[in-house]
Amino acid sequence: MQDFRNLEVWKKAHALALDLQKTLGRSKRVESHIRAQMSRAATSIAANIVEGCGKGSRSELARFADISAGSSSELEYWLLVCLDLGQLAPRDHERLTASTIEVRKMLFGLRKAIKNGTSKRRPSQQATAVADA
Repeated sequence: MQDFRNLEVWKKAHALALDLQKTLGRSKRVESHIRAQMSRAATSIAANIVEGCGKGSRSELARFADISAGSSSELEYWLLVCLDLGQLAPRDHERLTASTIEVRKMLFGLRKAIKNGTSKRRPSQQATAVADA
């Protein structure tokens, strides 16, 4: 069992979810159903990391990292929809999309390191190393 609070990827995913909520709170233009989908996808990224850390094996953490990565792709799409509909300012879209992509890269790096068994480092160190690469 891994303490999710020690994972750099969780810290960045949590910050992304909070940033998205603050941005959506300032924007009255985002339609309610799109707002709900974006909120769900963003919180799902961090929540699945937490759930994976609560499982008993590294392979389960890798599986939940995959699920988180899927949620990050979904969020990236919803951000694009909002931009294209004029519901999200370009600077907000750029910032949130960059954060989403960064988190997804970290998740893929974590998953790869766990599945390949190429690293003896703890998952928190693996996620940090991927972010630094």
